[in-house]
Amino acid sequence: MTQLHVEPPGVVGTITADDPYPAEDRGGWQRIALFAGGIAFAVGNVLHPLEHNDAAYHSATWKAAHLTIFFSLPLLVLGLPVIYRRLSTRIHSRLGEIAVSASVVGLIGIAPGTIIETFVAPMIGHHTMEELESGGMGVVNAILGGAYLGGTIALGWAVTRAKLRPRFAGPSLIAGAIVLLGVMSATGPLAGVAIIGATVLYGLALSALALKA
Repeated sequence: MTQLHVEPPGVVGTITADDPYPAEDRGGWQRIALFAGGIAFAVGNVLHPLEHNDAAYHSATWKAAHLTIFFSLPLLVLGLPVIYRRLSTRIHSRLGEIAVSASVVGLIGIAPGTIIETFVAPMIGHHTMEELESGGMGVVNAILGGAYLGGTIALGWAVTRAKLRPRFAGPSLIAGAIVLLGVMSATGPLAGVAIIGATVLYGLALSALALKA
């Protein structure tokens, strides 16, 4: 006859030998993924040249920058549930779900552009890339870029409202997205500095949230 185990009052979630995922270990790999993804995203953007032109396409760090950013994206997507779990204990779970889901969509939307810039742009040159971006590809990039910025602002707002530590993370996400929105159509080295600074801030903010998870 099967015996039932009844836990004494006040004891919740007792770990048994049959539980392959102890509570303290759950989400551990997701924290690692979020931290590593944030660092890789920041490093990739640091490696990125300040401008998009033919000289930049053939610079030593062009491919490394975009491939590093590309490989950071699945790590960030896999790690974002860590932030959702923290948000769901402090604000309405639906708000956290919207913020994290929007961020996931935005990050996935970045991926095709990184591959195009890694392999296609150096082959066809800056002039042809500009022609493509003035057409349908530009519309798609604008939509995907908007999804990334919207997701970042939503996540930053949710993190700030939930008062997650470190406290600078939420405002940093929002500030970085606003900077990117302001220089989205700008060109030149100064715009490059602003874009790189904002994206590095994004990656470091997510890594900092992973450390506090």
